Amino acid sequence: MAVTRKKVNVYSLLKEQIQFMEMKPGTKIIEAELSDQYGVSRTPIREALKRLEEEQFIDIYPQRGTYVSKIDFKLVKEMAYMRHVLENDVFMKLCKEKAKVSDKVEQNLVMMQLALKNKDYKSYIQHDSMFHRSLFACGEHEVIWDTISGFMAHYTRVLVLDMMMPDSLESSYESHTQIVKCIETGDRKGLSKIMSVHHDYYMTDADEKIKAANPDFFV
Repeated sequence: MAVTRKKVNVYSLLKEQIQFMEMKPGTKIIEAELSDQYGVSRTPIREALKRLEEEQFIDIYPQRGTYVSKIDFKLVKEMAYMRHVLENDVFMKLCKEKAKVSDKVEQNLVMMQLALKNKDYKSYIQHDSMFHRSLFACGEHEVIWDTISGFMAHYTRVLVLDMMMPDSLESSYESHTQIVKCIETGDRKGLSKIMSVHHDYYMTDADEKIKAANPDFFV
């Protein structure tokens, strides 16, 4: 009887492991090990690795091997800045309207608080993303969020390291609650101040602290 291999999306699984730092920058990738792990042939493994190489998550060196790419801060800063420009505009419009957004994001905040309590960085970041998508949906711009979030995996790697820093989860959660408050009360000045710190799109804190704490992870 022929063996039926389970159908898995190797690309999505690998990208998730890379962006949430379950596969650290510089880790050597062995095709045979991935084939056994996922229960698939070498072909989908190679196709996934090629796609990830094009997205700069994988470095393939002939005769040397395949490795998880190290983090490029320049690329991360570009992603952070793009997000800031779009998100700031969407949130400011909601703030001007004093939109009632709490019902849309309440469940995400509950899950973020639970993840904070458990120090579950991956769950926190996933619900953080859902929080922001909910706000984009309130402004009828969820398509924009879905588009930019596809490019944010590089940024996510730094975000994971950032969330591991002392008090970062607590500070992040507080910022999210303040964003909701500012939007619903129409406090545009307060929102602008929070957004600049929340995004840190110049990556100044990350550049000094995170890179120093994890020098082997960066280009």
